[in-house]
Amino acid sequence: MAPRPSRVRRMPSTNRSRPDLLDVANAQAGLITSAQLAELGIRTSTTARRVAGYMWTRVLPGVHLVSGGQPTAYQREFAALLYAGPGSMLTGVTALRRYGIRAARLQEVGTSDPNRPEPVHVLNPHERRRISTGYTRVERTHRLPSDPLVIDGLLHAPLVRAAGDAVRRMVSQSDVLAILSEITQRGLATVDALSCELKAGNRRGSAHFRAAMAHLEAGVWSAPEGDLRSVVSESELPEPQWNVTVVTEDGYYIATPDGWFDDVALAAEVDSQEHHGFGVGLERTTRRNARYARAGVIVYPVTPAMIRDHPDAVRRELMEAYKAAKARPRPAVRLSGLRDVSAGRPGWPWGA
Repeated sequence: MAPRPSRVRRMPSTNRSRPDLLDVANAQAGLITSAQLAELGIRTSTTARRVAGYMWTRVLPGVHLVSGGQPTAYQREFAALLYAGPGSMLTGVTALRRYGIRAARLQEVGTSDPNRPEPVHVLNPHERRRISTGYTRVERTHRLPSDPLVIDGLLHAPLVRAAGDAVRRMVSQSDVLAILSEITQRGLATVDALSCELKAGNRRGSAHFRAAMAHLEAGVWSAPEGDLRSVVSESELPEPQWNVTVVTEDGYYIATPDGWFDDVALAAEVDSQEHHGFGVGLERTTRRNARYARAGVIVYPVTPAMIRDHPDAVRRELMEAYKAAKARPRPAVRLSGLRDVSAGRPGWPWGA
């Protein structure tokens, strides 16, 4: 009997050059889902071979990068939405960066390391049971926003909702206040809108959110100011006014102090070395202090590091400054009735 000719194994026709496959992937940043592959008639075994052969990259369960290699940050976010399913949207810190919130950088972790990608926070309808996996953090909600925004082709929760979802997961009150104060100072949302989100959302994890809102409602506009307010609250000092405009009796501008004890005309100023210790910042601070001196106002300057690392010393020194201010005749200064939303600091670095 003549030997049977050996069978030549042909490569499956479902390869990367298939126009229909490429059309789907190209519309999705090079990504395709297992469900979409099934609709194209591509078998699961074919997908598994391509992943095993490093021709495709399995980014998340059921989501593949057809070009292979490591996905970019944008592709990871796109893949997270494909994994979560229709109606899902980016939220939390992931969305805040797309909105340009600079204080959100406080939460960055190893984005350049493909083996330790930064978490991507996704909102999903509560009835869809998708679990968090890999770098994707899926949050099911009964309050799925009906008005998401499309940024770079991806659905995002509205800014206020994204902020609420972000800060409820944060462990640092200073980080929470830095984000919320940036949002309000830049006029991206009102304090009232953030308060509504606080009331409407989950109370779990909202302790720092509530504390930060109390600071904002009192007039505090930065994380260091919030730390100073916490220090003052634990002393016998009265509650100062925050970021109010102080003028002479004739109405000439003096300054917009971080904290102002009006009964004794004492100013508390949080001056960081990074933003007040050199260049334009140093010149602006020097001129401000000169105006205080001409008006007879006592100033207690303090750095964010001092408040954070030595709160007891700051509390003691501030009380001594208050006593000194109370012992001398109060200078002829008054409040203008106007609040400077930038706290007198053009280009204030959020969270500094």
